[in-house]
Amino acid sequence: MNYNPYSAPAQPGGPSPDGFAQASGAPQPWEPGEIVSSAWGKFGPHWATLVFSMFLAGLIGGIPRAFPAGLVASGAMDVHSDEYQAVNGVCALIGFIVQMLFQPGLIKIWLTAGRGGTPQFGDMFSSMGRFPAMLAAMFLMMLAIYAGMLFFLVPGVILALGLGLAQYFVVDKNMGPIQALKASWEATNGHKVKLFLLGLISVGILIVGCVACYIGMFVALPLVSLAYAIVYLRLTGQDPTYGGFSGGGFSGGFGAPGGPPPAGGFGGGYGSPGGGYGGPPPGGYGAGY
Repeated sequence: MNYNPYSAPAQPGGPSPDGFAQASGAPQPWEPGEIVSSAWGKFGPHWATLVFSMFLAGLIGGIPRAFPAGLVASGAMDVHSDEYQAVNGVCALIGFIVQMLFQPGLIKIWLTAGRGGTPQFGDMFSSMGRFPAMLAAMFLMMLAIYAGMLFFLVPGVILALGLGLAQYFVVDKNMGPIQALKASWEATNGHKVKLFLLGLISVGILIVGCVACYIGMFVALPLVSLAYAIVYLRLTGQDPTYGGFSGGGFSGGFGAPGGPPPAGGFGGGYGSPGGGYGGPPPGGYGAGY
């Protein structure tokens, strides 16, 4: 991100063109396990909004997808016929587009919860104006990922990790699709290894949700979505609930710049800042892409 460490600190809660986003700051530290723990802590107070908003979006988006199954059940179409494959493909595309219509609102809900606010169920209908940019960004992202997969698996994975936060920039920063993809790639620079590890943890959470008779998916899906929203907030320096890094780092912060030394010089030696300088995170700092 283009962050100037010598500029005046941004005031939290600064409005974006849509009145929602906060001003970005320096990226905040994060670790995959810590992000999941943070998401779980923020999920509990707002579980009803997080669960039922996603359930409703999935239910509405699933209506077109269920149409081909109804034709098969009524005997009007053979599941092995070419006609069924064509109808099923069209209905799946329609269902995806319908569900994507609610995606900007769902992202707003996840970001509000990630910031420690109180998301409202009606928020899922409040950002539909960002749907065209969202759909274009997702289409371009999938096109880039599939192109990467055609050559080698690794480039496709790297592209998925680097472009995956574009949808948050579309909603939170009111960006166009190309600008959002560029911002996502820039924000994730040096964080792709940790994003990959978070992806593995997320897959594990979703598997556990499936094992629990699929009922656990009602918790697993919004929990994982909230976790990635918190990652976006950390990478853009917008997580107001971040109060220090458990794996090390400073918690007391830096004081204001001092003036010139007194006439007699500095006495007493050097002390540590208020919170100390904690050790490095477990496993070291690692090298990102």
